[in-house]
Amino acid sequence: NLLINGKLVAGEGEKVPVYNPATGEVILESAEATAAQVDAAVEAADRAFDAGSQTTPKTRAECLLKLADAISAQAETLAQLESLNCGKPLHC
Repeated sequence: NLLINGKLVAGEGEKVPVYNPATGEVILESAEATAAQVDAAVEAADRAFDAGSQTTPKTRAECLLKLADAISAQAETLAQLESLNCGKPLHC
């Protein structure tokens, strides 16, 4: 999925395979973004930058800590996916 303007949306472009480089196995197929989706993402990022630059350091820190918590909650799953994507064993 793509994150555009704070929403997850499916790519509407060509589907491309993602391979495990160690085995050549297709892990998944992912739809690419279309040019229109890229344009929408860039426009949303420009708007977010303008608004985000006006936030306080405390608010930015709170957002980053919330993101860190979300990543930590999914750490094992993310590690497994990255291991497959890189073709390297997972050592936990």
